Amino acid sequence: MSETETAPAATAVDGGDVTGDEDKALPTETDGHPGDGGQTRDNAETSAELGADLSTGSDRGRDRRAATWWLAAGVVGAFLITHAVAIYQSLGPATIAANDVRLYAWWVQMGHDSGVWPGIQEDFVYPVGALVPMLLASVFGTVEVTYLATWCLMVAAINALTSWVVIRRFGLIQSAGPLTGWFVFLMLLGPCGLTRLDAVMMPLVMIALAVVSARPALASVLLTSAAWLKVSGGLILAPLFAVAKTWRARLLSVVVPAAATCLAVAIGQHSLGGQWRFWTSFVGAETDRGLQVEAVLATPVVLAHAFRGETIPQWNDELSTWETWGPGAEVAIQVSDIAMPLMVLAIAVLAWLARRRPAEALTVASLALMSGLIVTHKVGSPQFVAWIAPPLVIGLCQGYRLRFWTLLSATGVLAAALTGLLYPWGYGPFLSGDRLWLTIWVVRNLLVVAIFVAATVKLVRLRPHKSADSVGAEPPGEPPPSAVTDQIQGADIIRTPSAPGDRPIGRRDPWMISPTDTHTGCSGTTPIAASSPPSLNGLHSPGRRTRPPRR
Repeated sequence: MSETETAPAATAVDGGDVTGDEDKALPTETDGHPGDGGQTRDNAETSAELGADLSTGSDRGRDRRAATWWLAAGVVGAFLITHAVAIYQSLGPATIAANDVRLYAWWVQMGHDSGVWPGIQEDFVYPVGALVPMLLASVFGTVEVTYLATWCLMVAAINALTSWVVIRRFGLIQSAGPLTGWFVFLMLLGPCGLTRLDAVMMPLVMIALAVVSARPALASVLLTSAAWLKVSGGLILAPLFAVAKTWRARLLSVVVPAAATCLAVAIGQHSLGGQWRFWTSFVGAETDRGLQVEAVLATPVVLAHAFRGETIPQWNDELSTWETWGPGAEVAIQVSDIAMPLMVLAIAVLAWLARRRPAEALTVASLALMSGLIVTHKVGSPQFVAWIAPPLVIGLCQGYRLRFWTLLSATGVLAAALTGLLYPWGYGPFLSGDRLWLTIWVVRNLLVVAIFVAATVKLVRLRPHKSADSVGAEPPGEPPPSAVTDQIQGADIIRTPSAPGDRPIGRRDPWMISPTDTHTGCSGTTPIAASSPPSLNGLHSPGRRTRPPRR
């Protein structure tokens, strides 16, 4: 080939314009053709991008872990600060509000001295199980200050354990806010939130509500144990019985564990030399009590006497309470004796009607029941306000209809603040008929009534609606339905097609898992299979055998 023939081709290549047989451009370094340096450069760029992505993911992981640690530190700090304030008030300026604990110490000391224990060898105003925390608090003696400090530290330890269980069940991110609100609730309630038997009973109720979906039998044992401290906690067994899916589940997961717990208490009482008639003596003691001046039912009686300028309270030395007597008080006591059992029965029936959504129905029914007991109880001690805290905390952790639970939680915190302000700081003027403190007391009572009404209305609305296909549209105001709902049956969660409006708003409750749901925790978002039952911390357990869903 001559030199003149090759020159145009070379020129064409150099110019980037090739025709004829030279249509295909020769590979260059930037084309990445195998055999030259292009592939090496592409690999280098890909490796650099991958390294940048890995670095970004690592940074995000570190940021997430740091945020988790800060969140945990915030929860622990809130726990320590609020409990330190409440303990300081109980031991210091508001120590008069801790008179109940002094009464506990006196009962324990009398039992040691005489060998005759209340609830075992003599009548007792509380169930016999109340002796257990009283005796535990006497481990360092029954001297007033020592016993009171030990009691407060014991309650703080129980609250810490309860917080740990809730975090394990729902996760730190989902439970941090509700738990912090609970700590603030207790701090505002003051000494009444720590220095009563209720401070031991309500953590048991909170743990029971937290684990009931995965461990219904354990929840039944905890609620029955709470009833042997104070009866009110055990009444949640009624809606728990109602929301169980089958009669077999009701028998094995509710009735049998509760009966076994009662049998264990009876055997223990009898083995200590107790007599059967003292085993239930608290029932008669409660029946003989008068209308306590702080009770919600006492509102019209107290206001009528106060505006007439009459001094109405009478001191009950045996129980260290102020009571009111008279025609109006007798009517209120009769109303309480009728209204309370009817209220418990009505809440159980409403829970049964809403049993297709058991997790949410049980929590709402528990709130309605606890607030209803405060409203219809003739004994309206200040610490009764603490009864509404467990369902409020668990309701917020579950994530169902956050607007509803947030509003009621704010109402509950305000009621606790007014109660802590009234007792002990304004209790003397209140008993004397001071208009300002009477107004604060009335507002507190109205807040509790509002919580009761709102929870009852919500429970009524949880009843199953007609299918959206049959009516052409979903019920107004209800969120879209989820794929599945859980049912409590033994220790298993049986998932069946849900009713309209079954999807929780906001954060998802780990009990309500569908094939497309995800569980968001501290480590990111991980899909969870619908057949994997949740464990105590809300995560799935792939190794556990599960019963297939019923069609």
